[in-house]
Amino acid sequence: MSGRGKELFDKLQSVEQIEALIGHSEDVHFDCKEWPTSDSDAQRVFAKAACGLTNAEGGVLLVGMKARSTSKDDPDLVESVALVTDTTAVKSRILDLVGQLVEPGIEGIQMAEINEPAGSKSGFVAIYIPAAGGSPRRSRKDWKFYLRIGSGTFPMEYFQIEERFGKRPPPKLQLYLEQDGFDRNPYSPIEPIRSFVLGLKNLGSAVAKFPSIRYRRLCGLGVSQFGINGSMGFGLPQSPSESEWAVFRGGVNEVIYPEEIRKITKLQQQGQRDGNSDIWDFKVSKFQCEISCEGAPTITVEKVIAEESKRW
Repeated sequence: MSGRGKELFDKLQSVEQIEALIGHSEDVHFDCKEWPTSDSDAQRVFAKAACGLTNAEGGVLLVGMKARSTSKDDPDLVESVALVTDTTAVKSRILDLVGQLVEPGIEGIQMAEINEPAGSKSGFVAIYIPAAGGSPRRSRKDWKFYLRIGSGTFPMEYFQIEERFGKRPPPKLQLYLEQDGFDRNPYSPIEPIRSFVLGLKNLGSAVAKFPSIRYRRLCGLGVSQFGINGSMGFGLPQSPSESEWAVFRGGVNEVIYPEEIRKITKLQQQGQRDGNSDIWDFKVSKFQCEISCEGAPTITVEKVIAEESKRW
């Protein structure tokens, strides 16, 4: 779950947004640092900070700001600007340090230089550290595992390390819904229907077992009786359900592998003729569905399908 950290990183791309942090608290997704005076300190500080964020929910390291402790029980407050003198050099060194001193490596790190004043070498360096799945990361500087908790970074307890090593990366199913052109209505060949392919894509690194998707029929998209292959075949079996929902649910033999797109069925939308003309209008549709599989939480997805007209 890296949503908040990535949103913060995307926001902190201007001096104004960064300076607006003064007076605010650090938190589980945000850690600000001054650039250390020695390289040995830089190794220790940034290996620890990167491990803490990636072993938690991911977040942003902001270099060029000073934070101070207010009390033992309260989070540190961002106090003032502490610009680095050469953002390019600092950015390169941090990337080297994290790459060399964090194991296993962290994939998906993003970095940005925000110079102050504009056009100078000085300024801030923002680093987005994504959350790591699977086993935890440790610092090769002191061989400890760290975890970001609240506004602090602490050595992981034994039970936390043990639990993380027992976890495997989860599957991550995503809605696949793509328009597939226009077909003749099998029940009324003079009328067109707008056709869509419904499916699931696994963006995770683990096999998705017992995959399932159900969508609300009120969106106006009906399940084609001919399935996905035109011969009444479906990518996942259709299950009986209440009239409000259309449900497709896989059993023990239906799994979706990482990076696989499982096309399940075709959905069809009927149009309305525009008077006596040969123009057919297809209304805007709000597609709502729920997606689940073993080992991952159920997610709700909404997709708006735009209005469209077709000469037929």
